[in-house]
Formats: sequence, structure tokens, C-alpha cells
Amino acid sequence: LAVIAGFLCVSNYLDPFIVYLIIVAGDITGDSLVYMLGRFRIPGFLKKIAKILGFKPEKIQQVRSYFDANPTRVISLSKITLGIGFAGIYLAGNAGIPYKKFIRVCFFTSALQYIFYLGLGLIFGGAYKQISHYIDFFTAFMIVIVLAFLLFYFIKSRFNKL
Repeated sequence: LAVIAGFLCVSNYLDPFIVYLIIVAGDITGDSLVYMLGRFRIPGFLKKIAKILGFKPEKIQQVRSYFDANPTRVISLSKITLGIGFAGIYLAGNAGIPYKKFIRVCFFTSALQYIFYLGLGLIFGGAYKQISHYIDFFTAFMIVIVLAFLLFYFIKSRFNKL
């Protein structure tokens, strides 16, 4: 989404500063909600899934210990891991990581992450505009060549009939 937003910024549809603030705020909001779910309750279906997957209370305690020892690393890795990162954020809440520490790490990770993604969209959006210009020129050139050949064959066929 941030890459697409970066492309739209290059096309002057969106303001990059406002887009950046909205994306980071949305990411932090979602992370906070998942954290709160982990902090205040474990849904029954997750308990059943954990049992099926073989998670035992000892394993969960090991995860909590790892979170306590390395909260910054684990939360940051959870945020940049696409697809399954929400599980790490949920576990951060479940492990009892203080919210101030959690939100600070999330904010800095999100800020850096979306500078990268938005920047990627800005760079490739600019490149797309440049490439599009050359493609338009090439297309126009090819149309002129094709029309010239058609005109040549049309005139040649007229002269051959005379």
C-alpha cells in the first residue's frame, strides 16, 4: 500500500508527508489493537489451535522469557515480517511487555519501514514516468513507421495498376 501511495505521490494525486503520517498512524493503531488482544485475553479458538499445534505452557513461558530478554528485537522482527508478524505482536501483549516500550519500538520500526516503502514507491513512480515518456515516444515512432509503410504499399499498388 505504501509503495502504491508513493507512486500516487509522484503522480501528484497525494501529498507524501500526509500519506506517510496516515500510514504510520494506521500501522500503529492496528499493532496496538493486536497487542491489546494479546494482553487482555486469549481467545478460545487460539487456545485450541495452540493445543493442536503442541504448544505447552512451558513453551509459552520460554517465549515470554525471550520477549522479556529481547523485546526490541522481537517486536521489530514481528513488524517487518510480512504475513505472520501479527503473531509476534500478539505474543508481545501476551508476554506482558509494557505498552510504553511496545509502542515506542513499534513507532520507530514503522517510521523506518514506511520511509523505505514510500521511498520505493516514489523512486519507482518517478522511473515509471520517465520510462512511460520513452514508451510513448517509441509508440508514436512505430505508428509513423507503420503508416509510412502502408502509404508506400498503397501508392506502389496504385502505380502498378496503371
